[in-house]
Amino acid sequence: MIKLPAQQFKVTAVDENDPFVANALSDRKHFEPCWCGSGKKYKKCHRLRENEKPYTLGKLQNLQRKVFWRKRGCMHPLASPTSCSGKVIDAHTIQRKGPLERIVDETGHVMHFEFTLNDGELNASKIGWRKASVFPGYCTGHDSSLFDPIEKGEFSGQHWHCVLQAFRSICNESYKKRALVEALEFQRAFIDRGFDLDSQINTQLSYTKNIEGQKKSLEELENLRAKFESAIIQRKFDVFESKYYVFQGDLDVVSTSVFQCEFDFAGNKLIDMWDLSLDAEMLSHSIMNTADGGAIIFVWLKDEHCPSTVVASFDNLPDDEKGDIFVQYCFVNCENNFFAEKWWENLSQKEQTLIKRYVNTLYYEGGKFAANKNKLVNWAFV
Repeated sequence: MIKLPAQQFKVTAVDENDPFVANALSDRKHFEPCWCGSGKKYKKCHRLRENEKPYTLGKLQNLQRKVFWRKRGCMHPLASPTSCSGKVIDAHTIQRKGPLERIVDETGHVMHFEFTLNDGELNASKIGWRKASVFPGYCTGHDSSLFDPIEKGEFSGQHWHCVLQAFRSICNESYKKRALVEALEFQRAFIDRGFDLDSQINTQLSYTKNIEGQKKSLEELENLRAKFESAIIQRKFDVFESKYYVFQGDLDVVSTSVFQCEFDFAGNKLIDMWDLSLDAEMLSHSIMNTADGGAIIFVWLKDEHCPSTVVASFDNLPDDEKGDIFVQYCFVNCENNFFAEKWWENLSQKEQTLIKRYVNTLYYEGGKFAANKNKLVNWAFV
């Protein structure tokens, strides 16, 4: 069975011999660089940090939101001041006139998981379908011209259409990863206000390690994005592999994302993602709509071992278990999931609790995904 950790976050013990910790504990003059790595003088950074008034959670969220969601320009492969037209818009990573339309309710809303202040967890909540699964990724002209082939009409299974959909996911993940790095760097400047020295060191060390890991992931995403851009410009899509699985049934859950292949569907570990010396191999997935159901699409770089292993492990699942396990897989591995209110309300309390547990777990430790006796979705693969 899938192994969920006892705590949401990966806990790393602080080594007192760590150079960062040793540097933080050493004596320094007021005008010397601060131990935290901010580049500021010690007197203008952490010298009196313990006496500073902490920011409220609401203020922290507002400040972070402004940093995270700022517009960073059009991400079209040929974007330039002369080729772009119109403003950078909130582009959908899941088609509004497609998969999202299948799960919208009579009030124009779909459901997703959102962080709430009450319990500090992600809980199911409504969002307007026009705002669902968007990021400020492309100018008006390029968003329309690039993605029209997959926006108009149902999923056809053409390889280059699969690659286009994957490219949009890559851009979304790249944007959010860059935004996350900037937000973390922004937060670390004041997140430990009012903390004692030990807590300051623990917090700053955690942020430093986290930022290092996120920058590594961003570098890998940007390298992959460059390969997609080259393929789109040259219209040479054979550097990628794609595979899709068509199903009949109610399209109640939709998802698209790209992430590092650490485990396959059988729970086998393919790479240690905590080792930053290793380069990750990435796999994109999407759920598209068809006339009587939908399709699960995988896209990855040709000849990469880890993604093809993950897809092969999905291929080996019994057809009557694929939909149920894939839905679990999405909630464990990515955030860009949306679902119908009717579907959510029809789940049992036990099923809702299981999904919330998956969502609130930021990583897992392997273990085979197992299908539920009462399947989460009624997808019949054909």
